[in-house]
Amino acid sequence: MYKNVTIDLETLDTETTAKILSIGVVPWNPGEQVSFQELCERESSLYIKIDQASFYAFPAFTESAGTIEFWDKQGEQARHVLEPDVNDVLIEKALEQLKAHLKQWVEPLRRDQGLVFCRGYDFDGGILEHAFQQCGITPPWGYNRFRCVRTVIDTIANTRNGYVTGAEPEGFIKHHALHDAAMDTLTVLTLTQA
Repeated sequence: MYKNVTIDLETLDTETTAKILSIGVVPWNPGEQVSFQELCERESSLYIKIDQASFYAFPAFTESAGTIEFWDKQGEQARHVLEPDVNDVLIEKALEQLKAHLKQWVEPLRRDQGLVFCRGYDFDGGILEHAFQQCGITPPWGYNRFRCVRTVIDTIANTRNGYVTGAEPEGFIKHHALHDAAMDTLTVLTLTQA
């Protein structure tokens, strides 16, 4: 069981009501020495791409013109998330899959145990909370489980934007949920070992 997990979402809005395009999950332990590629490829990591048609059953999810415009400016590899695919998962099934995966790979997400890191507990965390509520599924975490990975990075690296400049790992695709979760995890692991 891993002590921590980084979760990244790609979405169609910046509000907590956002439609989720994809979910990236990377469980990890403090002190690990691991590569970006290993984080992406190990069995405990997970990538789920959401069937956008499944949101029609849940009218409380939103998308915004500004976020759609943002996606239009991204690279082709990142924009794959916008294209329907036969392997896309219904939103409610995706949340159940996420819940089962966290239970299998991460310490229980409750007091003094597992923690969820994401880019802003109020962004990814708020969107996930809303999605679980709308789909009538109990979330897999207890009170106060979300931690902001940007804050960790800024505090250790003395930055102000949640990023450390430098070369990106080979194969890294910006705005790919699994790659972003792995990159944030690698950054935290690297900074805490320095």
